[in-house]
Amino acid sequence: MGVVAGVSFLNYKERDLRELADYLRAGLVKGLKLYPGYEPFYPYDSRCRVLYDLAQEFDVPVMIHTGDTYSPRAKVRYAHPLAVDDVAVDFPGLKLVICHVGNPWIRDAMEVVYKNKNVLTDISGFVLGDFTERFEDFMVEQMKDMILYAGDPNYLLYGTDWPICRMRTYLKFVRGLDLPEAHYEKLMWRNANRLFKLGLADT
Repeated sequence: MGVVAGVSFLNYKERDLRELADYLRAGLVKGLKLYPGYEPFYPYDSRCRVLYDLAQEFDVPVMIHTGDTYSPRAKVRYAHPLAVDDVAVDFPGLKLVICHVGNPWIRDAMEVVYKNKNVLTDISGFVLGDFTERFEDFMVEQMKDMILYAGDPNYLLYGTDWPICRMRTYLKFVRGLDLPEAHYEKLMWRNANRLFKLGLADT
């Protein structure tokens, strides 16, 4: 099991960075995650630079919350996926993940992924509980459009946001995308295996 370490933009201290570096060096942490929207900052804020440098040093991805938030007190203007483009351009050697495909700004996330080869996205956090039939149909079409636009889905990661979403509903959703088996395997595990260097072998 690998861990992605959440970092509080507002509260991290130098000692936290030293501890994080030790975990990264030991291979215990496989990536970092930031929470713009839940915290009032843009991903391109200069205070993030030290985190991006750390991620590049240890060659791990940075996951960035984008799109809608669970909390009504969050400020979603900070969570627009277009802000990730600035980071991708300024740090071309940094691997980035746009979490939740920027939902509801999926088309904007689509462009950032298409334009920047160092940016991936995941499909987590679309629902609380189970998909309704109508919303599932809507999101299936959204994802099909993204794959059509952005091409071979080497950039797409499976995720659910469990336990607020149920695994079974997400597995059904993914099957509804009607992906070729090779693309399905990329989405379900191969892309994550490569990105996080999990070392999983074919079985």
